[in-house]
Amino acid sequence: MTTTTDAFDFNPLVSPHREDPHLFYRAARARPLQLSPTLGAYMVTRYDDLRTVIDDPETYSSAPAVPKIYANAPEVVEVLRRGNVPETNAVVNEDEPAHTPVRRVFDAGFTGARVRAMLPTMHETADALIDAFPDGRADLVADYAIPFVQTVISAIIGFPAEDTAQIQVWTDDQTTLWNPLAPVEAHLAAAERMGDYTRYLQALIDERRAHPREDLLSDLVHGANGHPGLPDEYTHCIARGAARVAGFDTTRDAITSTMYAVLADPSIRERVLADPVKMIPRATEEVLRRDAPHRGLFRLTTRDTTLGGTDLPAGTPLLLLFGSGNRDEAVFPDPDAVDLDRPNVRDHLAFGRGLHVCPGAPMARAEIRVALEHLVRRLPGMVLAPGYEPVYIASYFFRGLESLDVTW
Repeated sequence: MTTTTDAFDFNPLVSPHREDPHLFYRAARARPLQLSPTLGAYMVTRYDDLRTVIDDPETYSSAPAVPKIYANAPEVVEVLRRGNVPETNAVVNEDEPAHTPVRRVFDAGFTGARVRAMLPTMHETADALIDAFPDGRADLVADYAIPFVQTVISAIIGFPAEDTAQIQVWTDDQTTLWNPLAPVEAHLAAAERMGDYTRYLQALIDERRAHPREDLLSDLVHGANGHPGLPDEYTHCIARGAARVAGFDTTRDAITSTMYAVLADPSIRERVLADPVKMIPRATEEVLRRDAPHRGLFRLTTRDTTLGGTDLPAGTPLLLLFGSGNRDEAVFPDPDAVDLDRPNVRDHLAFGRGLHVCPGAPMARAEIRVALEHLVRRLPGMVLAPGYEPVYIASYFFRGLESLDVTW
């Protein structure tokens, strides 16, 4: 396998990729698959190549989809072991036939009925947060999207509302331990706290075993959709990772990215204000396409294959960059624009597709819709704060704004 990697690398934590990865993505789509020495994987950036990988789980294993926390440095692993922190696969890492039974249990937490049951909480939370805004100014990340999504995802999983702040610390620790580019000091600090998280989760699991409720933890413990409950260590990994991390960061970033797109373009803002019921879902899908909140997942070839004209031997790691595929000019004309009338917008890959399509996508869409509807209804005069410039978080997996300052 011959490649040319001369200075053609990708690191989402540093400039210029942190500010705008799409300049790199555009160049990558014009080249054969390239190895990123920083990420240790070949970057899949073209839409058709991404579809090929996603639609062929037998050739492209999901086993490495997200990194394992026990793959960290030995001193970090020792701390995790002392804390008895469990680690299994977490749905997204499972291949068939193990995937379907676990996925069917996990899906129970995000049914249409569960989405409808969460709507009152969403509406009440949105109103309460807007009521608490300081006069005439707010940061829609810190003052709105973060507490809104925290409240909803805690209720879905079954975390007590009063524990939200501590759970967020542990959730950030999980994300840090997944990030191979984070310094070992950060890994060690996160690992030290994971033992407490493990004991906390186990107490909730034991309580749900004795007293089940209408929440995801109860589904994972007792089973659902004709499948039995999961072992405790598996419930730990799903609750803290596939549910809490994935259900928080992506939805937070989608809410603020969509609102930023609306406020940044007067013509889009005008259309959304004139018909929010129709235009908010359109804006949401288009921004999910243009600014996918999840950067991508890993795959591993199970046999020799050819992808996008590049020969890949068995055992080749790949990074699926959904954000790049969503701006592929061959599929989405004028891909950098926000087009509320884009006819094929639902073909975007922001939630993945196929075997591992995001189970929480319907819930996330409902959260985004409710959050934005309340903002435009109650604060129709909202505009970007004078001098505001978007700054994006330094994140291995996610793409979102550090702040969104607005006035009215």
